[in-house]
Amino acid sequence: MPDRAEHLATGDEARWTAVAASYERWAEPLTSHFARAALSLAGNVERGERVLDVAAGTGALALAAAEAGARVLATDFSPGMVARLRDRLQPFPGSEARVMDGQALAVEDATFDASFSIFGVMLFPDWRRGLAELVRATRPGGRVIMATWVNPEGAGPAPLFLQAHRRAFPGAAIPPLAPGMRVLCSPEGLKAEMVRAGCGEVAVHAVDGAWGGPSVDLVMGDIDQILRLMPLYAALDSDGRARLSGPLRAAIEACAEPGGAVRVPATANVAIGRR
Repeated sequence: MPDRAEHLATGDEARWTAVAASYERWAEPLTSHFARAALSLAGNVERGERVLDVAAGTGALALAAAEAGARVLATDFSPGMVARLRDRLQPFPGSEARVMDGQALAVEDATFDASFSIFGVMLFPDWRRGLAELVRATRPGGRVIMATWVNPEGAGPAPLFLQAHRRAFPGAAIPPLAPGMRVLCSPEGLKAEMVRAGCGEVAVHAVDGAWGGPSVDLVMGDIDQILRLMPLYAALDSDGRARLSGPLRAAIEACAEPGGAVRVPATANVAIGRR
């Protein structure tokens, strides 16, 4: 869900660690949908196969692969995310989580049967290096799988927040989009970059999903936890957050269905290539 280059460019592992629990609650229901779609589109994984998950977060892809019998190495730069992942991977012998920089993976060449990045590499400051590392870690003939948002502003609450911010603070500067998001949001750009990194037989699929909650009030009640990972939100003082509240509620209400549940559509590119 996060959408801005500062999230990784600042190296603020503490910010990600602090929101691990809320990320699991509010982001993982969305990301796990796309993670399972990526596994299916990649032909699933066989029992005993070695799978790499880069920028794994709280483990949407890693857990699905481990449940299928793969031996998973899940990596993330946030110690808090990795600590949560270690707990969740305990029932799966042969799978583990490690703190690691996805732009300089501490793994040997050609080690994994399938290497995934679900909404991770696209946010790296040096995203081309991250993609190259994903390919390097994959054995010849193995699969390289990337998921990116079609909307360069991200997914879930991120576009709603930016919409509300523009309304609440007209003319205020908004940080530029993450460079990788600008390139990888298009199927053509994603395919071209995977080929450039050393992949062949690249196919890109559009996958639809949705983010939301049971009601507008529930989403608004947790909105600080949901948005606190975003530096633009974190930079607001109490008066600024109060000023944002009305436009943000209006944006969320516009996504409420007749029964009251909030549903924000999201589309991802899922690309599968061969090493």
